[in-house]
Amino acid sequence: MSSSFGSSSLGEKPDSGSIGQTSPDDTGTVTVARESPPIVWLARLGAVFVAIQAYVYIRWIFSDSFSPIPTGPDEVPTHTLVIIRASEVICIVGVIASIIWLVHRTRKDGKFPTLGVFMMGWLLTCWQDVGVNAVVPVFSYNSAFLNMGTWGEFVPGWVAKGPETPAPILYELADYMLFLPLAVVGIDKLVKSARARWPRLNKAGIIVALLLIFLILDTASEQFLQRQGLWSYLRVNDTWSIFTGTLNQFPLYEGVFFGSVVMVASMCFYLFRRNGDQLITDAGIERLKITRGVAVVRILAFSAVMNVILAVFFLGFNLVNMHADVAPTDVPSYLHQNMCGLAENPPCPHLK
Repeated sequence: MSSSFGSSSLGEKPDSGSIGQTSPDDTGTVTVARESPPIVWLARLGAVFVAIQAYVYIRWIFSDSFSPIPTGPDEVPTHTLVIIRASEVICIVGVIASIIWLVHRTRKDGKFPTLGVFMMGWLLTCWQDVGVNAVVPVFSYNSAFLNMGTWGEFVPGWVAKGPETPAPILYELADYMLFLPLAVVGIDKLVKSARARWPRLNKAGIIVALLLIFLILDTASEQFLQRQGLWSYLRVNDTWSIFTGTLNQFPLYEGVFFGSVVMVASMCFYLFRRNGDQLITDAGIERLKITRGVAVVRILAFSAVMNVILAVFFLGFNLVNMHADVAPTDVPSYLHQNMCGLAENPPCPHLK
């Protein structure tokens, strides 16, 4: 029996009403080939993405690159260091609390919660987070964050260009397992309240409102955290950015396409659940005969869609970054981390 995400492994129920290929069996009886439901096809794609990130993480962990990137000669301001350490404590406590909640809710309901599917599906896209610097180093986390370097150089298609910015492990985990779930729960309650007050408010109106809200929230939060020294956009396109030439420069196209479009698109999967508590990516779930592995299939299916969305975003973002030509002149070592073309570092070899 196949161990892949085929019809036998997922055990989808036959759809006698579907139109498929026909073939005679040994007795001459014509049988109708079963069509896998959408959730199965998405789960298969999700499994491919899991395999890719497993390959990336394993190569990173067993490489010489799996070591902390130091802050360098420049001293990290005390207030920045305090914020970083405090945020890491919050991240640890928050992630543990999220796991406890997931276990408790699963035992209480007898099934894995849909919010957990959303959470874990997003977590399976974390490997793409480094994609912002795939071609040109344009973004940097403060290397005072707890880090073990970055897995970026092991991502297929990555352009080798020397030192890279580190990935803050605890912050990355909390981003997907704490902050994002809290945001989607809050927005879900807000949307329900808005619909109760304005019954004629339709999905289009909700989406437009959320796009505007998240554009403002993303820009404001990015600016606040940048000004605390947690990270910086070190290269931006002058035309579509604000505060250019400083460490606080911010590409508005990031706020529009990631902070607004990508985030709202992902939240719509949760906000507009169907059949009680199913995501759009759960289409065809009623045809699955398995019970214990349904949560895994749901997570893989949702993660597949989000991985595709993020891959498209990062492809476009990197194309724009090829024209990101404005960088601050005075960049501290804990932000430039010897990345090419920044501060007094040598230019990027592929951009000469």
